[in-house]
Amino acid sequence: MLFNSLSIEPQIDGDKLKQTRVDKNLSVTELARACVLAPKHIIQLENGESSNFFSAHHKVQVAKKVASYLGLEDHEYLNSSTK
Repeated sequence: MLFNSLSIEPQIDGDKLKQTRVDKNLSVTELARACVLAPKHIIQLENGESSNFFSAHHKVQVAKKVASYLGLEDHEYLNSSTK
């Protein structure tokens, strides 16, 4: 039996996360504290970087945590299309 372990993770709209954070007058540090994360994670989410995440899946899970705190729905900052 073959198992396909490849999965396509959705793309994160870091600009949307950043704009929402700014609109709510939150600094990177404030948002990181509220989400129990390091500021470097917020910065990397907003800038589309990945070096501080264990995997693409981990990055998406962190983005979901941040977006939830910001009051965003998944469809507002995740693009799951495989264009």
